[in-house]
Amino acid sequence: MSTRKSSSSSNSPLEGDFPLFRWLGTIGIALFLIIFPYDRGLFNGYELGFESAIYGAVIYGFVLLLVIAALLFRSWRLNSYASILSIAVMALPIIYWLASFQAVSDYYAKFMTLIFFLLAALFVAGLYFAQSNQSRKIIEHALMLSSYIVVLFGLLNLFGQVYSRDALWLAHDGYRLTSVFQYSNTYAAFLAALFLVSLYYAVHCIRPSARIIHAAMLVPIWISFMFTYSRGAIVVIPVMVLILMPFLRLTKQIAYIAFMGLSVIISMAILGKLTVNADEIAKLVQPTAEKAQSPISLFSSLPLQCWGLLLLGIAVTTGLIMLYHAKVNAFLEYKLEKLSSRKWSFAAVPGLIIVVTAAAAVILLSSSAIRGMLPDKIASRFENINLQQHSVLERFTFYKDGLRVAQDYPLLGGGGGAWQAMYEQYQNNPYWSRQAHSFFVQVLVETGWIGLIALVLFLAFVYYIYIRSFIRNPDRRGSHIVFFILSLTLLIHSAIDFDMSYVFISALVFLSLGCMIAPFKDRLIIERFDKPASQQWHRFAYPSVLAVLSIVLLIMTVRETSAIQKYDKAFDLAVKQTPLNELLDVLNEAVKGSPKHTAFALTKADWLQQGYAQTNDQQMLTEALESLEQAKAYDPYNRNIIKAQYSLLQKNGQLEESLKVLDEGVTKFPWDINMYDASITSYAAAAKAAADKQDDARAQQYKDRIQTLSDEVQRRIDQLAALPPEQQQGRAFAFTPAMEQALAELAIAKNE
Repeated sequence: MSTRKSSSSSNSPLEGDFPLFRWLGTIGIALFLIIFPYDRGLFNGYELGFESAIYGAVIYGFVLLLVIAALLFRSWRLNSYASILSIAVMALPIIYWLASFQAVSDYYAKFMTLIFFLLAALFVAGLYFAQSNQSRKIIEHALMLSSYIVVLFGLLNLFGQVYSRDALWLAHDGYRLTSVFQYSNTYAAFLAALFLVSLYYAVHCIRPSARIIHAAMLVPIWISFMFTYSRGAIVVIPVMVLILMPFLRLTKQIAYIAFMGLSVIISMAILGKLTVNADEIAKLVQPTAEKAQSPISLFSSLPLQCWGLLLLGIAVTTGLIMLYHAKVNAFLEYKLEKLSSRKWSFAAVPGLIIVVTAAAAVILLSSSAIRGMLPDKIASRFENINLQQHSVLERFTFYKDGLRVAQDYPLLGGGGGAWQAMYEQYQNNPYWSRQAHSFFVQVLVETGWIGLIALVLFLAFVYYIYIRSFIRNPDRRGSHIVFFILSLTLLIHSAIDFDMSYVFISALVFLSLGCMIAPFKDRLIIERFDKPASQQWHRFAYPSVLAVLSIVLLIMTVRETSAIQKYDKAFDLAVKQTPLNELLDVLNEAVKGSPKHTAFALTKADWLQQGYAQTNDQQMLTEALESLEQAKAYDPYNRNIIKAQYSLLQKNGQLEESLKVLDEGVTKFPWDINMYDASITSYAAAAKAAADKQDDARAQQYKDRIQTLSDEVQRRIDQLAALPPEQQQGRAFAFTPAMEQALAELAIAKNE
């Protein structure tokens, strides 16, 4: 992956300083990139099943933070913009920690605080471990190796040799490729960034072997990108190309666009046949209600055709790129030497790109003949690129609802996990999305305007420092620009989707931000701070804080991981028909280790309720209610807690209390028709019971509540009718048969 710039002139003063801790840190980063993408990209779905893998990465990151602290005891000084950034990045997790004091979900507020400390640690790791060419090259090699393995894994699933659950995601119009991420849009964003990075290497690499590797990956990456069927990511690519062009010399701009066009054209030439074959392979391999998954041999007819076509595309693309370097590159360098020296030359190709992209977009979107040359599913995706499509309208709804949350939690938000906890109370229609579909909206909801402004200022300052350093230090330019390409592409796409909820993706972004700045660190000195006499206490303060912080965070994370392990052990024992008292002993250990984790409390209440059903032991029911009450204090917006609490109160004969819980559920989940169903039918039963007892006043009170609930349901049904026809309403919301029967009986009683 060597480039002319980086191999000849980007050596920093630290090139010869490569101590043990720098080796440990650099190899640690490389292993992080290689090890952690394969468990669903470390997706944070705010569910127990996702947490163990994330905690593993967090523990790894905090060990890495301890290594950073050990390194910085020898070298850290508060004398540069890099030093300031290494402190400033810690403001982000600290703001999450402050937001946790008013969190609507105590456990996930803590969880997100730990994740952001991991991201801050990776930023600092990149900042200090990527200063030399050697260390940065190791990180680059690991990044590309890991990324290319992810692409290969996706293709193996697409062509049927491997089956991994949801590596092909079944959407309404067929399967979409997701690889390790299990979500096609995030995989598309990852592929878009990888495609642009691989193009850079294909243009700039000097060693033929490295050039061949990256050129050979262009077609597989683009083919994979097309099979994600993502519209948002394809819009990001021309935007990023325009941003990138001014950073390249004129001849490199031409080569970059030429290689992009070449790889796209060759990919599209074989895409039609690959699409037909992939659909047939999916029918054979993917599980259905009638059959289990059944991967097929590489040497079967369909996959053999696919791999053959792909290899043909790779061979043609790679051959032409190598021919360009051998025959065309030097010629263009000579012919365009004078033009390249002109100040405005860097804008020539971007200007041409704007014209060509606009013309291509008009032709593609308006010409059915051109779209007819594409596979049907891809053509239909292009045809539907507009601001009135349902996915765009739904995202605008998410963002508006996020702003409504921010009105009630303006300064520090609702803490980590606030969106998934509260969005149903604020939503405009009954969509189902535990993600805000925008990194920045999610940060706003979780940390308020203070957190969002801090994040934007931090990102803006990092990019400002990098761009300024890139312009002022031409001798330091080199392949570190791939970190700029990767981070900015992912951040742009994350503004319209939940890519950053994948901890591996957010880790790539923050690591890349640090690696961008690292090569210029010794050129970012602030002279008025660079006074050795005043640096004595500074040298040890920051590393000491990092060391203590890493140890404290490690203890917290290990404790949470241990609690999950005990919870899993309790489940394993339950499968083995272990007596309830032994199960509860193990489960109570999990609850004690992580008292704010409401999944543990819900399981405990459920097991106690089952025990009560078998024994009629009132103590079990009482203990179950107490467990739910404690859990609700930590997670008041948890629907499952509210439903379980209502059920147990009904069993315990606490009618009034159970009705209050239902009222709370309707308030917090105003688009959940099941809450209205339970509430109306329960109030109807309560009204009948009160009437039987000749308590007319209470019966009328219950009937009035039923009418109020009925009117609210009708109002919301009318509201849904006003949605744009292109926007899907989400979950069903209409009167249920049980509600209609209760209302009919109420009307009959009223007329008697």
